[in-house]
Parts: sequence; structure tokens; C-alpha cells
Amino acid sequence: MKTSKKYLAALFITIFSIASVSELYGQRNISYQELAMRQQQQQASFNYMTLPGNDNEAVQFVVTFHIPYSSLPFKKNKDRSSGNEYFSTMDLMLEVFKAEDANFNKRKDEDLTIEGLEPAGRAFWADTVYAKNYERSQSDDQFLSGYIKVNLNPGSYNYILQIKRGEQTDSRISRTRKIHITPYSQKKAGNVLVSPTYIEKPESSRFILNTSGNTVEYAKNFYALAYLPQYEETESYTVEITKLSTTQEDTTQQNNVFSKKLTGECIKTDIQPQLLYNEGKPYLNLNTTDNGYAYAIIEVPNSEFENSLYQFRVKNSAGDVVARDNFRSKWEDMPTSLLNLDTAIEMLRFIADKETIRKIDSGNPAERERKFRSFWKERDPTPKTEFNELMAEYYRRIDHTYKKFTTENTIGFNSDRGEIYIKYGPPNDINRKFPKNGATTEIWTYPDRKFVFKATTGFGDFKLISNQSK
Repeated sequence: MKTSKKYLAALFITIFSIASVSELYGQRNISYQELAMRQQQQQASFNYMTLPGNDNEAVQFVVTFHIPYSSLPFKKNKDRSSGNEYFSTMDLMLEVFKAEDANFNKRKDEDLTIEGLEPAGRAFWADTVYAKNYERSQSDDQFLSGYIKVNLNPGSYNYILQIKRGEQTDSRISRTRKIHITPYSQKKAGNVLVSPTYIEKPESSRFILNTSGNTVEYAKNFYALAYLPQYEETESYTVEITKLSTTQEDTTQQNNVFSKKLTGECIKTDIQPQLLYNEGKPYLNLNTTDNGYAYAIIEVPNSEFENSLYQFRVKNSAGDVVARDNFRSKWEDMPTSLLNLDTAIEMLRFIADKETIRKIDSGNPAERERKFRSFWKERDPTPKTEFNELMAEYYRRIDHTYKKFTTENTIGFNSDRGEIYIKYGPPNDINRKFPKNGATTEIWTYPDRKFVFKATTGFGDFKLISNQSK
């Protein structure tokens, strides 16, 4: 952070550099305010996976969930002995129905129904969560996570998930969806799970499940657990990671960013995953057993990858794909401007002249993004890493001005205080004065200069009236 602040202090002399940001929304003419509103709308996440059952035929159908506290209806807690001021309840029910239907594979989710179908499985989950104060109950950083599962034999099924939050009298029912269950040992291509944490032990290793699906934290390495059906010890396997295009939701392959031949140390055989739950986190115990399954455990150098969508594949020596899945590298606290390429380029106006911005903003989306990246990359203070602290600091300052200085009359980054904050960062000292016969003044002091602002309204609007160098 000290490095980034040192560079940013010289904004009048030097222009910047950027971290890799490829997941920029493609919409044109979208405002910063609209992006900020989208970013605030944290949604609950429900994802499904399959795991081997207790015999060769049965399969565990698992739905994981990841629900931010901000989307739960908290109430005052009458029992304050625990120190928790608020609480909320959550109930889930998963229902699965047989759907032996010649047209099963052709049916779309919107055409599915459970009416008249034979029940195949049902599972319940309920929990109560607590928050110490109101701020915590509205947090997007606190989550309720877990899983719900049913054992299914091979076949085709329709399923629904019923969700009841707080004291709702009616459950919210998810759209009917379908799934086809294949015996685990007969899968043609295994699935891939991701996790920030893998704990290896001699008897049974522990793989912490990512309940938000195959989404990983941008610029942080992670572990992948790939099921290898019909594994052969004499065969050689290679893992490949390919960046996908996200333009207009197109997931066609772009370019290979990682390739590694799997050694024996990466592959564990005779594994029976056991799904467990501890301290608010679901995890897999990778127990060794007779007649178990083969899994590859790979540490993925995601710190070298862009913020984008990727495909993970394991291939045998013949080039056949034996395991495949997509994962998304997501910058959770990404500054708002970087959610959209137009906005990110437009916000360069505080540090770049109009001609520079015009050149960056010309061409098709791919060309504009390339030039935007190049603009920042040339001045990256840490060029050997994918993450650019300098870019992050700059766009975070824009976010700060929007939240701190926006009034009824002016958006924060368009105000005089906002512009100074973006260019110089937080001042060493802020001194506000309230003269009896004049407008309120605010003095910002930096090591080499001082800025004086004068209130122009009674609603938080200030105008720069003095810029003094020391």
C-alpha cells in the first residue's frame, strides 16, 4: 500500500498503471450509480454437485448454499445473555422426483413440472444465525453456508428447492430443474471442485468446499479436486486451464494459460469422499478405503491469472478429456468503476488528458480493453504479479469519494473535495472551522501542500478556494 500511495501522490506528473481486469461488463451507456447499485445487491448462491454414494450405483446429489446476512430477515433477540442482539432463521427443503421420460434431454427448465411424478427423495435443513449488532445483521461479508443432500440411483429426475426465511408463512419455491444421474464409476468425465483450503493428513485429508460454486478469489491461488473416472495407473494425465471469452456470454475457448503434467503425488486413489460440516463450513474428508475412487489434487496458480472465466480440463495421453469444469476468478471487492469498461475508461479523466482517453476509447471492445490494460500495465509498480495495487488504489479512491462526498447537488467524484482526494489520497489532517459570521471551511493538510475548501450550501457542498504549496 505504501508503494501505491507514493506513486499516486505524483499524479500531476505521471499517469498510471492497472491490474488485470477482464470481467468488465459489456453494456454501453451504463452509469457509475447503476453499477454501484448492482454491486450492493448481494444475492444468495445455490449450487449443486454429485458425490459417490455408499455403493457402486447410488450417487449423492448435493445442493450447497451461500447466503449473505444482508439477505436474511433479522429480528430483535429477546435473550441477550449470548451478547447477540439479532437473530434470523432459515429453512430449506429439497424434493426430487423421478422423471423417466423419452423427451427428458430435450425439455427446457421452463417446461418442467413435478405434477404427477413419483417422489424419489427429500431432505430438510434448518438453522438459526445470530448477529451481535444491526451492522453485522446487514453485512455482505457474513454468510450462512451449508448443504442439503439426497441419495439417488441412476436415472433422470426433476427437483425443486423450497426456501423459508425468518417468519415467512409461505416458502419460496425455486424453478423446477432437471438432473440425470449416472453411476459414479461410469462417468465419462469427472467434475472439478475448487477450494481456497486443502489440509493434507496421512489418514484422511480435508478439502473445504466452496459453497458459492466454482468461484475463486481473484489473484489468490486455490486447490482443485478433479475426479478421474476409469483411472489407470500406467496412463499419463495433464491438466490444462484455458481462459474463456465472456463477451456476450460467449464461453468459447480463448487461450491456454496453464498446463502441467500430473505426477503420482497429485493423484490419490481409493478415496471415498465424506461430506461433513464444521464451524459453518462444509468440507470433504478424503478417506482412504477399498474400492474407492481416483482424484487429482492440483494447486492452481491463480495469482498469475486475469480476473475472468476459465475452463479446467484433465486429459489423458490420447487427448481425451477425463475431467472438466469451468471456474470464475472473481475480484470480490472490485472497485465499482471496473465493473464496466466504459466507466473505467471515463474515470481516467482525473489523471489523463482528453486525447489519451479518446485513443483508448476507440476501436472494438477487445481493442479498447487491450489499450486500457496497456495504459495501466506500463506503470505497474509490481509487474511480476497479476494484481496491480496502484490501479486498485486509484479506483478505490473514486469509490470513497462517491460514498463520502456525494450530496443532493453533486456526485462525490465530481466535487472539488472528491477530485483532490482522488489525486492526492487521504490528507494527513482535516481541520474544519465554523466562523460565526461566515461559511464553514475545511482545511486538508498534506506533507507538501494545503487545500482549503469553503461550504457553498448547508448540505455538504464545498468549493476549493485555496491551494497552497509548502
